Amino acid sequence: MRSTYDQHVPLLSKDRWEKPRLEWLKCNVDAGRTTISACFRNSSGEFTTELTKWQQVILSIDEGEVWALLQAMKEAKHKGFEQVQFESDSQLLVEAIRTKRRDNSEFLSIVNDIILIKLSCANFEVKFIRRQVNLVAHTLARAANS
Repeated sequence: MRSTYDQHVPLLSKDRWEKPRLEWLKCNVDAGRTTISACFRNSSGEFTTELTKWQQVILSIDEGEVWALLQAMKEAKHKGFEQVQFESDSQLLVEAIRTKRRDNSEFLSIVNDIILIKLSCANFEVKFIRRQVNLVAHTLARAANS
């Protein structure tokens, strides 16, 4: 429920989750310090599958986000999903994928794995979204930790 203050502030379309295109899936990913999560929904907005994993090592925010996206892409590929729009609230991650940035860091090594999957799955897209739009994946990541 929106607070009294929120009721006077119009929601912008970029502040709300939007359904994917017809015949596509949308996957929102998020990470906690020891968990990752992904939530897949269809073009009707219906939940289709989820992925949550607990990690023994404590991850930085950036490492968690990149690991969550990689695992979600592997899951989508394993399940035979062909048209998936992945959304992350990590602008650093999305920008690293877009620019195909390279170096020897663990983060960019995993980004390169993501880029390779995208090359083999022509209809996998990655998009940045604001944190408040990513609540389902965020909640799953927190629940996996409890």
